[in-house]
Amino acid sequence: MRLDRRAWRTAVAVVTAGGLLTLATITGVRWLAAGDPVVIVPPAGATERLPEGGYESVVDNETADVYRILDSDRGKPSVGVYAMPPATTPDQVVAVVAGQLGGWRQRGDCADTGKRVISCRWEEQARWWPRTVRVEFMRPPPTDLQENYPWPDITVLIIGSGRG
Repeated sequence: MRLDRRAWRTAVAVVTAGGLLTLATITGVRWLAAGDPVVIVPPAGATERLPEGGYESVVDNETADVYRILDSDRGKPSVGVYAMPPATTPDQVVAVVAGQLGGWRQRGDCADTGKRVISCRWEEQARWWPRTVRVEFMRPPPTDLQENYPWPDITVLIIGSGRG
């Protein structure tokens, strides 16, 4: 059986439309299954008012990295930057954030190793497209580097939450 030109074009159009409909359905399911970014309440003592200083570009770069990592084709992440009292420890932050994410898996080790930046990540227990929460804990640089990056007496906390 041989198809004439009109039948051939109709068949190609039907197959193309079916493929586009399938792709649109998959995209819609991915978008709807992604969920909303989780709202994380920062630890006690956190404030969104950061003092002015030469450290701002370092914090801005780290915040942009968290945003970029959590950005996906299913939606934009939610990222907050907070000033914490200098005595705040990473363990306190991890306990507060993990307590709000009951049942989520912690990815990687975010133990306090004395580094200036400590990163922690949690993923939702979901089969497809788990939501993610990321925390960056930034300490002031050593005093010998303070002349290049004058850092006030605070610890900076960045909390990001992204769709799955």
